[in-house]
Amino acid sequence: MFKITVEKRYIVNKGDKKIVVELCRTPDGKLFAVPMLVTKHIYTMPDGSKKEWEYDTREAEEVDYMSLPKNIREALSRAGI
Repeated sequence: MFKITVEKRYIVNKGDKKIVVELCRTPDGKLFAVPMLVTKHIYTMPDGSKKEWEYDTREAEEVDYMSLPKNIREALSRAGI
């Protein structure tokens, strides 16, 4: 398991989709773009009740896809986003 630090969070508008993208850095300096397409999860507890969890996007900056840095756009494009 890697220890990472999240440097930046974006909510990226691409067409009619909104994607959460985190820029994460490892201790050796490598930068990773982590896209999250689904930020809300509903799961069933063993007793049958349903719980809901949503990713916290309060600190995320909302940007347009084309305003992202070129290397981040390339990484997202390679991931098929």
